[in-house]
Amino acid sequence: MALRWGIVSAGLICSDFTTVLRALPRSEHQVVAVAARDLSRAKEFARKHDIPKAYGSYEELAKDPDVEVAYVGTQHPQHKAAVLLCLAAGKAVLCEKPMGVNAAEVREMVAEARARGLFLMEILDPCWCPTELVVKGERKEFPLPPAPGKEFHFTNGAGMTYEARHVRECLRKGLKESPVVPLAESELLADILEEVRKAIGVTFPQDGR
Repeated sequence: MALRWGIVSAGLICSDFTTVLRALPRSEHQVVAVAARDLSRAKEFARKHDIPKAYGSYEELAKDPDVEVAYVGTQHPQHKAAVLLCLAAGKAVLCEKPMGVNAAEVREMVAEARARGLFLMEILDPCWCPTELVVKGERKEFPLPPAPGKEFHFTNGAGMTYEARHVRECLRKGLKESPVVPLAESELLADILEEVRKAIGVTFPQDGR
């Protein structure tokens, strides 16, 4: 059975992820709706990616009964509001990194997902970039090469396919969080980033809330 996705926002990262979903078997993944704060942008995105429904607010997408899981790709200061909105509507959520502006926001989202018994996962790219391979019980390491001098943009989203497939696998198994990217990992990363910010004197308006 296909996993039915709703795309929250219509920016570049959402376009990349939607391209990934459309490249995967339609029997496994379908994008059924997209929402943006500007309806015209949502409609343009829907035309580009052949999505049947476009909404001019995130609230409308969250209420759509056809949406099974929401991909939140807004700018990260808006992640918390979008994630909480989708969770309140009973949707599973895959959230772009960083999940929140600070550790408090991440903990609030995690607590809400757990309280509602809903799936929540943050996209953390390093979890999908293995540097070793185990064949017949023997471990072989593959050191990462030096960074290339040029940037490459893969038109099919490349590594994002792993996250999409993993979310479907988790939901079809009835899991409430990923065993690869557990929520405790997102909380720990948020704590580490907060300590780094404190060390260099960086604060955000959300820190005092």
